[in-house]
Amino acid sequence: MGLHAFFVFDAFTEFFSALTALFVAYYSLKAYKILDDSRMVALNLGFSILGVGMLVHGAIKVRIALAVLSGVPVPPAKRLPLVRLGYTLAFATELAAYALILLATIKKPSSQELEATLVPPLAAPLLEYDFRSEALLAVLALLIAVKAGIGYSQRESRLAGLVSLGFALLAVGHLLLVFGGPLKLIAADVARLLGFACLLWMVVKVSRVGA
Repeated sequence: MGLHAFFVFDAFTEFFSALTALFVAYYSLKAYKILDDSRMVALNLGFSILGVGMLVHGAIKVRIALAVLSGVPVPPAKRLPLVRLGYTLAFATELAAYALILLATIKKPSSQELEATLVPPLAAPLLEYDFRSEALLAVLALLIAVKAGIGYSQRESRLAGLVSLGFALLAVGHLLLVFGGPLKLIAADVARLLGFACLLWMVVKVSRVGA
């Protein structure tokens, strides 16, 4: 499999991951109406902006992937300013989402505190697609996974277990990107998609309680 094939797979996988994240946001809002839990608000806000950031980045890469598939010569993606700008947006929204959700797992913040948490990460400076940003996201996702895992061990809640598994998979995805390489990129894409799927399963199960 050539490098272009890896890029095409990555582009379409990120696009579908973004759509899954937006579904998580939608069902989180429905779950909040049932549970009246600020953590569902954090998931809604966090995954709304995360989904939009990833969707823009994914759409940019899909456009380039379609050019690749049609035989148009394309330079390495990391050299393209539009891809780097899209990654910066995706990174900033992921950072904001994880910070927001981590805050909600530690305490029950007010809606004003949740909104205020979004401001510093979204103002993140322009960063290249490198190991430092992915390592930071991996640490935040892992902290959320550990916190949810503690809740699962105390209450044996299947929903908390899904949250822990989902964020653990997201952390694995970011860690794989830290080490780089085409095969690790594919594995990271799959881990991220599975992580979002676990979180979607959780919020759908909660939202159906009140159906």
